[in-house]
Amino acid sequence: MPHTLTVLFRRDPSRDRQKEQIRYRGYRPFWPDGRAVDVALDAFCQHGQRLLGLNRHLANKEECLIQLTNFPLADMDCDIHRLPGHRVRRLYIERNGPIGRVHFMDGTPTDIIFDLENDEDDVLDWIRLPYISDGDRLWFDLAAGLAEEETGVRSHRIPQHADTPTLVHAIS
Repeated sequence: MPHTLTVLFRRDPSRDRQKEQIRYRGYRPFWPDGRAVDVALDAFCQHGQRLLGLNRHLANKEECLIQLTNFPLADMDCDIHRLPGHRVRRLYIERNGPIGRVHFMDGTPTDIIFDLENDEDDVLDWIRLPYISDGDRLWFDLAAGLAEEETGVRSHRIPQHADTPTLVHAIS
């Protein structure tokens, strides 16, 4: 069952940094209603920016709404999901105690970390961290694209069933 969040990313150069050879561009995440998202993510490397489309979508703007859809998988060998207008990448999150770290498909760890004790419940539920046992991992496809409110057109809708709700933080 897919889980979707809509987040407003606002460029914030004060959060730019470099770690060894990796340059990170800073952003502040907000819910569409303007409240800050309580999560430790504040900068993305080139791969993260490309996946989320931040450079492309923020070309001449300070902020944009991005729809993030998490498709949890039974295992890494499932067919990759396709969602028109969205970039999709296969990743996994591995839990160690209250911390979940996202990894690329080849096992390379990212700097994207979620914390059960500090991050917002809606974000933790979206990434599925509370449902992963300590020491386990969850494979998922991450789809990212401009939110409907940004494009002004109806985006592709993920099929829903009565027993599979999608978590959407968006302006109604």
